[in-house]
Amino acid sequence: MDLPFAKLRLLPKGGHGGHNGMKSIINHFKGNTGFPRLRIGIGRPPGKMDPAAFVLRPFTKQEREELDFTLQDGLEAMRILLLEGFDKSATFVNSAKKIEQMG
Repeated sequence: MDLPFAKLRLLPKGGHGGHNGMKSIINHFKGNTGFPRLRIGIGRPPGKMDPAAFVLRPFTKQEREELDFTLQDGLEAMRILLLEGFDKSATFVNSAKKIEQMG
């Protein structure tokens, strides 16, 4: 929820940020937080909507379509991370030239 909808951010390490899935991964790694993670923003709940309800609701058709592009970028970011390293992948994630803007 801390990132705008469909925004990617690649981090070299960090905590769980309240994300239960990330808590589980960190626990599995016996508390080690020194691994890269790709975050995908979902934005903030509208108005006074319960954050839990917002996180668990299904995406709209328009959101799913936008996420398709974001997930393509995320996949490419992971490919670059594995083949060329963190810095090149972070440059890709943070660059203005994204797949969705090339169309």
